[in-house]
Formats: sequence, C-alpha cells, structure tokens
Amino acid sequence: MRSSAWTTAFVFAAAAFALLALLGAIASRHGVNADEGFYLLAGLRVLAGERLYADFFYPQMPYLPLAGALVIGAAEPSLFVGRLVSVVPGALLGGLLAAVAYRRSGRGEVAALVLMAYALHALTLNYLTVTKTYGLANLAMVGAFLLTVTVGRAPWRAFLAGLFIAIAVGTRLPVAPVALLLAFWHVRTGVAALVWFACGALVGALPCLWLFAADPDAFWFSNVGFHELRSEVSGWWPILQQKLVVFGKWLLLPQNLVLWVGAAAGSYRDRSAAGPPMACAAALAALYLYATPTYLEYMVQIIPFLLLAALPALAVARLRSPAVVVGCVIYAAGLLVALRPTAAETDRARKLALWDIDRVHAVATHLRDASEPNDRILSWWEGYPWIAGREGYAGVGFWESNVAKKLSPEDRERYHVLGVDELAALIAAGEPRLVVFPTGTWAHFVPILAENYEINREFGAIRVYARRAVRDGND
Repeated sequence: MRSSAWTTAFVFAAAAFALLALLGAIASRHGVNADEGFYLLAGLRVLAGERLYADFFYPQMPYLPLAGALVIGAAEPSLFVGRLVSVVPGALLGGLLAAVAYRRSGRGEVAALVLMAYALHALTLNYLTVTKTYGLANLAMVGAFLLTVTVGRAPWRAFLAGLFIAIAVGTRLPVAPVALLLAFWHVRTGVAALVWFACGALVGALPCLWLFAADPDAFWFSNVGFHELRSEVSGWWPILQQKLVVFGKWLLLPQNLVLWVGAAAGSYRDRSAAGPPMACAAALAALYLYATPTYLEYMVQIIPFLLLAALPALAVARLRSPAVVVGCVIYAAGLLVALRPTAAETDRARKLALWDIDRVHAVATHLRDASEPNDRILSWWEGYPWIAGREGYAGVGFWESNVAKKLSPEDRERYHVLGVDELAALIAAGEPRLVVFPTGTWAHFVPILAENYEINREFGAIRVYARRAVRDGND
C-alpha cells in the first residue's frame, strides 16, 4: 500500500510537471484572449489596494483577481505572469486526473491516456494557456468532487470539500450547481458530514461574503445583472438557434464525441462509479445551456468529469483494442482539425491578427514609448495600458461599453462603467495622451478626435491617436 501511494504521488508529479511545461510553452506564444484585459487589470488594481466592485468594475466572482494579485505581486507584471493563474492550476488538475486514473486502474498506460486526453483537447490548449477563470475553478471543483466521492468519510475530507467548492464558486459562479450536488451527497452521508462541509464552505466564502456585505448592489450587478444586460443575442428563435449550434458542438465535435462515448461506456461498465461525475457534467451543461449566449469554451469545465466517468471502462479496456485505437485516431484528428491554419481574408483570420501576441506587444511598446509615466491612455481594450505600464480608464472595455448603453448615467457612475457621453467628453477635453482602438470601433469618435488628435501610428487594424501637443512637443 505504501509503495502504491508513492507511485501514485510520482504519477501526479510527473504528469503535472509535463503538462506545466506544455501549457507554459504555449502560454508564452498564445494569442491574446480579449477577456484577459479585465482579468489582469483587476489583479493589478487589487494589488494597488483598490476594492473589487466598490472601487472599480469587474464582471466576475472575486477570487481570480485575488489570486492574480498574489502572482503579479511576486513577479514583474506581464502577460505571461498573469497567465500562470491558469497554467499552474491547469497542470495540477492534469496531474490529479492522471493520479486518480492510476489509482483506480493500477495501470500506468491508463493514467497516460487520461492525461493526454485532457492535455491535448483543443479547449485545454486554448483556454488554460490564457488568463481565464477555468483553470483555478476546475482544480478546486474537481478537488472538492474527489474528496466527496472518494472512499473515507473523515471530517477533514468534508471540510476541505466545502472549502474547495467555495473557492471554485468564488472564482466562477456557474460552478454553483456542482456545489449543490456535493451538498446533497454530504446530506446522504450524514448530518456530521454536512456540518463539516458547510463549515469548510463558509471559510472558503468569507472573502465573497465580505465583498458582498461591503456593497451588495455592486456585487450583485457585477456577477448577475451585468451578464443579463450584455447579451448580444435577442429573440427566442435566434437564442434557441445559438444554443442548439453550441450544444451540437459540445456533443459532436470529434474530440467531444470521443469523450461522451467514453463516459457512456464507463457508465455502462460501472454506473455507481460513473454516475456522480456524469451528474456534475450534466448539471454544468444544463446551466450553461440556460445562459445566453452559450459558448463552446464552457465545455472546458465538463471535460474533467467526462474523463472521470470514462475511468471504469478504461480501467479494464485493452488499450490496443480496435475501439480504443479508433477513438485515439478520431481524437488526434479532431485536434488537427481544431488547430488547422485559418484561411486568409476571413473574419476569423482578421480576429486572430487583431489579437496576435506580437502585435499586442508591439502596440503596448509603442504606447509606452509615445507617452510619459504619468500619462493616461484611453484604450478600447483594457490590456494595452497596463502592458505598457501606463494608467488607463476604468470601465471602458468593449463589454462595459455594450452594457453602458443600457444603463442610466447614475447607474454608470454607480458601477464604474463609462458610456459614450463620458468617453466623448474625455476625448473632447483632450484629457488622454493617447487613444487606441481598431478600425470599425469607436468610429463615432473620429470627428471629435479630429479636433485635438491625429493618427500617431497604425498596427494593422489598430489605430493609435495622439494629442497634437504631444506630436509637436508643446505639451
């Protein structure tokens, strides 16, 4: 038993280290995800002593910025350093899945297969290598799940399960259905287990509760109200179409189809073992289908549970059997299709070019060189000013701009969101040293910009406007 425990620990460490190297290498070159702007900016503001929601707008639960502040505070702020809040938890979860697979099957090849299925899924490679909530939320959520369903009912397990699921929900609110399932399973275990679980959850939720108590209205708006307003899809038929398309991708994209078939095989082999992870997968899928709009990327939270559900079948499968070989071939083909080069002159190609990491760094470098440390930069994307080491404007991102149209001036000020009128006033007054946005965006500001600004530099679709006084050296 002792030897097996050491071997399981070795599998965990080796798998986590290998995945850390893979995800870290990709994170160093991955194109920018637009959401990284407000995630990283929130971490910097927390590090500077500002309060989430009360002092600035942030449209998610609070734990990722708190973790980001710790990471950024320990190193020079950069895009790569910020991405470690996804990369490190993502690697640890890969190690955990491999260790569980080895422990339940006793076979190293099963652990390797589970690790590769997790690590080489296109969504893992895309969304655990940028600054997102999925890495931290998934690690805490799956950790809480395993503590709940693993044999052994020691009080510390229930306490840690509650602590971890509270961290998961405090990172990403849609994890809440899994928290309810875990609470139900603890109820079935006994009152004592539920009490310990609740105590752990209370400890894990304390920062959320403190922020909620400080400003309940802002907390609620940022985590619920904002997301109800920002939807860009309206009308029951377009909404239904959008959901059906995404649901089809969840089920039928080659890699996803293999995972669902594997989970179904695991359920057929051992329903008692595969049932709990399948219940969690179904609960997450149901909530994400309810959300409008629904996105393919949400599948990244379902993947770990499908792998756990497939374990009963994998544990007894001959890995050279035709079914497993065909599944591996389909899985690899699905990855190649997902990573295929994008045809030029398409909307996707233009979007990729807009967020190319070299272009983003080139724009940020120019902003730093074309401004002084105390200058402020008005940017359509929140990430440019902080990468450049300059102060930006809170509540300016494209999501915020979309929601600002639906809020009164009083509510915009209340929730720290700037609307068209406020942005126009800033530009008309010539307050920002530089103004940055892509062509086709903020076009209504171009006549106002002409009064005090001129195009300073263009980076493909990105335009940088500078105050004339800056260009003339008369500021």
